[in-house]
Amino acid sequence: MKLIKKCLAISVLCITVFTSNAQEIKESKLTFDIGVDLASRYIWRGLQFSDSPALQPYAELTSGNFTLGAWASYETGGQVVGQEFDLYATYNINAFTIGLTDYSFPVDLNSDGYFNMKNHIGEAIVSFAGVKKFPISFMLGVNVYNDEDNAVYTEIGVPFIIGDYELSAFLGAGNNMYTTDADFSVTNIGFSASKDLKITDTFSLGLTASTIFNPDTDDAYLVFMFSL
Repeated sequence: MKLIKKCLAISVLCITVFTSNAQEIKESKLTFDIGVDLASRYIWRGLQFSDSPALQPYAELTSGNFTLGAWASYETGGQVVGQEFDLYATYNINAFTIGLTDYSFPVDLNSDGYFNMKNHIGEAIVSFAGVKKFPISFMLGVNVYNDEDNAVYTEIGVPFIIGDYELSAFLGAGNNMYTTDADFSVTNIGFSASKDLKITDTFSLGLTASTIFNPDTDDAYLVFMFSL
């Protein structure tokens, strides 16, 4: 627990320093973006969060290296589970990113209790996106509030290209909330393939297919996603 608090304090300090340095960037443009994905199932880190297709909208505001965003997932099958609303902040330097995500899980037809912080879970994340000489990506996430176990999840990915498709093989593992026995175990193995389908000169549709295996729960998924 002390180690996690120290890591969080260091991350906050880094964000403060990086944000101050960002003011020195000569060409810091403010941009805003919105979009939506339609996923055949909501599978996250090897765990199933919906049993019907899910709409997943997002909105992002970016200034220089700093990004604020909101993301949600809404199950289309009319279920009272499988809903999620997240806020996040990230700061990136080259291929490295540090960030904080606030997760909440509203329930249809009931008050979300959104302004009661005990209904939220916060995760601090450090990631490396890979570079040309070392294309392997890595991420580490630790729950830092409203999780007494401070669950940990980590994942590595290896990108490659076949024809017009961008592919990525990935391996993820976690403990506590991610596993059936709370022990640290592999929960997320598979690969994703993505491609942009050009519709007009100014509009294209993103296509992604992911094959996902979870050895811990003995499950397997094939997920297809459209991105606008």
